[in-house]
Amino acid sequence: MKNIVVDLEMNPISRDAMVRDICGKETIEIGAVMLDDNLKEISSFRTYVKPGYNDIIEKNISRLTGITTEMVQNAPDFNEALLMFTNWCLGTGDEISIYAWSEADYTQIKREMLLKNYKASEKEALVLEREWFDFQHEFDTDLGFNRQLSLKTALEFAGVDFTGREHDALDDARNTAELLHTFRDEKLFNKTLGKIKEVMVPTKIGSTLGELFDFSSFKNA
Repeated sequence: MKNIVVDLEMNPISRDAMVRDICGKETIEIGAVMLDDNLKEISSFRTYVKPGYNDIIEKNISRLTGITTEMVQNAPDFNEALLMFTNWCLGTGDEISIYAWSEADYTQIKREMLLKNYKASEKEALVLEREWFDFQHEFDTDLGFNRQLSLKTALEFAGVDFTGREHDALDDARNTAELLHTFRDEKLFNKTLGKIKEVMVPTKIGSTLGELFDFSSFKNA
């Protein structure tokens, strides 16, 4: 079994484009890491993606991601990039499980496949037709939070320093994988997250700390 952690960066589609009813954003970067049974990285994947409905990477997106218009001009388009990604995922010939931090990335892939008429092969269904695991939801639910935590905040709770740049698809995937390892490893979990879980269990008055405190500022962008 191989475990794949994936992250996407996106750029908005031009407001005057009729296709916004189908999909409001386009993928401009795919980053992923492949983990073995012990959740250790054994391979990585990254590609920029050339958008088809907005020639310009918006300034706020460039500030957030570091991706510029020039960086995607000669990149593969979405269909080419997605095929590269699925081939990489399936390259080991082993069974795979795919994780993302929140359900938004899988939703984006499905909408953009529809928008750009991407026809998945029978093999690709193992990657694209099975919903990816929403690790953010699993993490928040298990620890008793009723608000979505950002990846950086979740890492801080786990005692793990964020490495690299936030909103870099590969760096985000690597940090998510590190958090997944901490979350799944009993000893690592008990050192930090286990203590948080103990505090977050329902109190005698029927509330949890997650309900008493406002964590809305920690929502993932």
